Amino acid sequence: MKEKTKRSIAFYSMISPWFIVFLFLSLYPLLYGLYLSFTNYYGFNIKNLKWMGFDNYHKVFTDSDAMYSLGRTLYVTAFNVPLSVAIGLGLAMLLNRQVRGVGVYRTIFYLPSIVPALASVIMWKFIFSSNNGILNGILHSLGLPEVNWLGYGYATTSLIIMLLWGAGGGVLINLAGLKGIPRDLYEAASIDGATAFKRTIFLTLPLMTPVIFFNVIMGIIGSLQIYMQPILLNGTELLARPIQPNYLYFVHAFQQVFSFQRFAYGMSLLWVLFLVILALSVIVFTTSKYWVHYETDQEG
Repeated sequence: MKEKTKRSIAFYSMISPWFIVFLFLSLYPLLYGLYLSFTNYYGFNIKNLKWMGFDNYHKVFTDSDAMYSLGRTLYVTAFNVPLSVAIGLGLAMLLNRQVRGVGVYRTIFYLPSIVPALASVIMWKFIFSSNNGILNGILHSLGLPEVNWLGYGYATTSLIIMLLWGAGGGVLINLAGLKGIPRDLYEAASIDGATAFKRTIFLTLPLMTPVIFFNVIMGIIGSLQIYMQPILLNGTELLARPIQPNYLYFVHAFQQVFSFQRFAYGMSLLWVLFLVILALSVIVFTTSKYWVHYETDQEG
């Protein structure tokens, strides 16, 4: 048996467990869900399915709640993703300095990203509370009027602030990118008279654009699938309807499936969300050639 054949057998043998799991627990449910989205499935008629064509998808775009929740989700994403990427990069640049106790600082800023969502929401509900909340206490001490952070007017602002608290999760990836920039480039730029600000703008940021690109893509995917935070911020039940400004698309889809047993319609909602994520990802990938810079020549 040739060496190449042996390597191929060994390779496929090692990936076969992952491939089997992916096939039966990911790909099959995904495609089966797509099939159900074209039927009248409501959870108890699996043996008597009726083909509905694109009726469920037409209903998505005529459902005012679905379109409203999609708009609110895009609104939250438009603020959450750029700010999260900027904060994560800024923190990484600060934590990339050789200062005493830098390991402790890195742990502190990364810690919020590994705190369970439920614990984070409970903490932020206490901070935003109108009754002796920490944030209103600070405003009161400064002589400023208190704010109903969990009310209709500030609910989305509170949600975005809470989401940004976990922006330190991108610190590790950004630190890895910063560590990959050769120090010789900074030394050469310093010799040429470049200030720290110019080195950051014309050296650090261009070389970090591949990492920024990755963080933007992952941020878009994650932000469009926010579910638990808006619900728990205004309530205690996972299937409760959050306050209207925080009624996001994933919340609407889950409610259709698990609260109203509209399984087929819920699958349609999720596949529309998949297409939205795909469209935004394609836009970012297409425009990346204008702002993402790689060290190696991509033409070869």
